[in-house]
Amino acid sequence: MNTISNYSDLEVNLEQKVVIVGKIAKAIWQHLTTYVDSHPFMNYFDLNDGHQIVIYTKEEISCKEKIEILGKLIKVESQHKNPRSKISDKFSEYQLLTDSWKCIE
Repeated sequence: MNTISNYSDLEVNLEQKVVIVGKIAKAIWQHLTTYVDSHPFMNYFDLNDGHQIVIYTKEEISCKEKIEILGKLIKVESQHKNPRSKISDKFSEYQLLTDSWKCIE
């Protein structure tokens, strides 16, 4: 199982179990979101390298500081919102289905 320390590591670990470290975000960036029946809680999560992803959990996270999370990386895709755009009409993000988490600090 790989420990992800940089956003650039996400693509090569797609559909794999990974560990990430960071904090629940205070400032929320704009992201794609989805609903996962088995993981009804959603959080915006700041990775240590300054990037942010969306994580889905089975229960609410109670940590106020650093968190270590184990989960499976998924890819969420959507169509581009502007039908006149000449850019690719698909947009995707890497997100995490959380198996477990623990407070570090």
